[in-house]
Amino acid sequence: MTACAYRSLEPVLRQRVAELHERWERDAMFVDVARRVAARRVGRTVGGGVGVAMAVAAFVMALLGFSQQDPDRIASTELLYLAWPVALVAGALARLLARPLLSFGRRVSLSGNPSLDLARLEAADPLREACDIARSWERRSAALPMAAVSLLAPLGIHGIIWFALAHPETATSGMSDFGAWIAVSVVIVGHAHLALLVCAVRWAYRLRSVETFQLGIGRGRGWGTALLVSAGVACLPGIVLLAIPPLLVLVTGLAFVPLMFHVTARTIARERIALEAT
Repeated sequence: MTACAYRSLEPVLRQRVAELHERWERDAMFVDVARRVAARRVGRTVGGGVGVAMAVAAFVMALLGFSQQDPDRIASTELLYLAWPVALVAGALARLLARPLLSFGRRVSLSGNPSLDLARLEAADPLREACDIARSWERRSAALPMAAVSLLAPLGIHGIIWFALAHPETATSGMSDFGAWIAVSVVIVGHAHLALLVCAVRWAYRLRSVETFQLGIGRGRGWGTALLVSAGVACLPGIVLLAIPPLLVLVTGLAFVPLMFHVTARTIARERIALEAT
């Protein structure tokens, strides 16, 4: 009697296995979408982290020049401008490497035993797993690139203007002179850089609790607050230096801070829409 009951259940189990396997095949395209989103977020996180590390290294090298009789300030300039391509390359490599590492749940090997196969299929949900991993990288993928841009962009913009006005035959001395400008900037308005970084990272971390359709609504207030706080913090030496530092921070910030917030909000919104469509 028990054997008959088992045989009567076996077709039901096989039917359930076939349904789950068909659903996995049907969801494969959506799993791939979630994997691509996760890989992009991993790439941005790694690239942003590398950018932050190289920015800090450039600032440290510039500050070390104050303790040397014959400082080599070219290194800080080189680090500042190498940070952009190095961060982009690191992010691209991380994205490429993340894709195969996130290749979970692509296929399930069926043993032919309906009970065992059913247990395997029901225990795993590749689509949900892929979406969960993609969502877990959202904050870092938004915060670290914004932190890197907050540190690199202000002096990067200054450098573009600096070298545009410099004579071509004085390129080497110009790089050394700009290294001195980096050191002076870190001393005078370094706290403004940190204020912008903190405001940007806090805004990026709060995005996780914001509905997708509201991401574009709060970005104006976000970048406005970050810019005003940074300029306000720069007022500390600005009172002594004829308000030049806060004005410089404000003008420089207007060149990239609104765009930084806009691109981040738009990128996160686009990725969320892709995940929600799955």
